[in-house]
Amino acid sequence: MIDWKPAQRNIGVTPDGIIGPNTMRALLRRVSTLADATPDQGIINSLATAALVHLPAYGLTDSRERLAWALAETANETGGYTRFEENLNYSAGALVRTWPNRFNAAKAARFARQPEAIANEVYGGRMGNDQPGDGWAYRGRGMLQLTGKANYLLFDKRLGIGLDTHPEIAAVPALSLLIACEFYRANGVLAKVDAGDLAGARRITNGGLIGLDHVKALFSKIMGLLS
Repeated sequence: MIDWKPAQRNIGVTPDGIIGPNTMRALLRRVSTLADATPDQGIINSLATAALVHLPAYGLTDSRERLAWALAETANETGGYTRFEENLNYSAGALVRTWPNRFNAAKAARFARQPEAIANEVYGGRMGNDQPGDGWAYRGRGMLQLTGKANYLLFDKRLGIGLDTHPEIAAVPALSLLIACEFYRANGVLAKVDAGDLAGARRITNGGLIGLDHVKALFSKIMGLLS
């Protein structure tokens, strides 16, 4: 369990040992600062309210390591809680660098700065996307960038929140936190964190190790806040 009094001193709130709204808001603001971001206060308030319900329910406040990992990874994926939808506004050069097997220079020039067309090109026909426009409809959203119709339908089945008919709600901050918590539980991420296998945890979430160095740097700093 986390001893919240030292953590509360570190984030500048009354050290009463109680995980309440003020503590959670202050913690999220501090984490966003570590990620070099300044999110809207309304987003922080919404996330804090959801976090007080979902983080304990999913065991994410059972240890400093679990909480620090969840905060580090979600801050990395959302730019410090400032964006909850995948930015697909790629330049031609960025398309070639990101998807070299899909775009040569000529093709990239045709798709550059067209997010919807890019989404349908790179996501269409896979991850359960089987209808025209599915790549765009089921693009990356939320605190862990839920992507692909198959994943949206899977988590709608798990949570029953309407992702099947309204995939856009995956970008609602509070709902995206719930989805992230369910993802961690469903995919054994916390077991990797408990074992100290941060690369393994990242591989489950990301499908690779993209962003691992940044997530680990944030994790270390957040562990310091929670000490």
